[in-house]
Amino acid sequence: MKNFIIVGVQRTGSSALAESIGLNQMVTCGWEWTQRVSWKRKIEVAERALTGDFSLLKQEDKNHMTKVFDQQKSWLGFRRLFHASNKWFIHPYFCPALWLDRLEDHIRWFRRRPDIHIIHIVRYEALDWLKSVYIARKTNLYVGSAYPKGIKCEIPVRSAIARLHTKNWVDRRLSTLRHTNHYLQLKYEDFLADQNVATDSAWQFLGCNPSILYSSKPLIHKQSSGTAADYILNYDKLFLKLRCLNLLTAQFN
Repeated sequence: MKNFIIVGVQRTGSSALAESIGLNQMVTCGWEWTQRVSWKRKIEVAERALTGDFSLLKQEDKNHMTKVFDQQKSWLGFRRLFHASNKWFIHPYFCPALWLDRLEDHIRWFRRRPDIHIIHIVRYEALDWLKSVYIARKTNLYVGSAYPKGIKCEIPVRSAIARLHTKNWVDRRLSTLRHTNHYLQLKYEDFLADQNVATDSAWQFLGCNPSILYSSKPLIHKQSSGTAADYILNYDKLFLKLRCLNLLTAQFN
């Protein structure tokens, strides 16, 4: 059984992407297996699970894999997402959240395993991503559920800038895997525009023939119904500052 991992930062549409990829009859896609695992054991747990041994996973993940895993399938993978924290000093490399995530250890592990296929999902529109981060934290709604009507938030400018620098740093580090692993980058915005086309490209990357026909409706609806300006109270101020710093779109290639 061959392995793939969906990587990126949080709030980039990885849940919907994973569910879409998992529709193929040749693929089993797990959740974020190591999200709640001790930082010391994250890679160990992932390595074991990628062989089909799910004994070290949390019970919720075990239950999920019992339902969806099939030894006859060709591909087994999961999602490994990293925190784009605003708490760091000097450089995002020294961000405590990324050290606990073991970002650099994961990159070294991936490089030791060139057989692992990397699907890197990137959200390019900075303001839309920030809106998603802060509204999700305010409402505690992270997957599937629509945001309440009229919900708004004010995003601290310095905090937003720090988060974006971390996000760009993580995406920059993950993009280096194109040199050692089978690597596919997918834009969240492309996935949102046409879920079928983006998913087909992931299936082709894995060498899977489309085996499930999509309906005209997306599997998971977008949580927000408007633009970032509809949710961010200080949108104009934030927009001007990010434009001045060239941070309105992802900058890491």
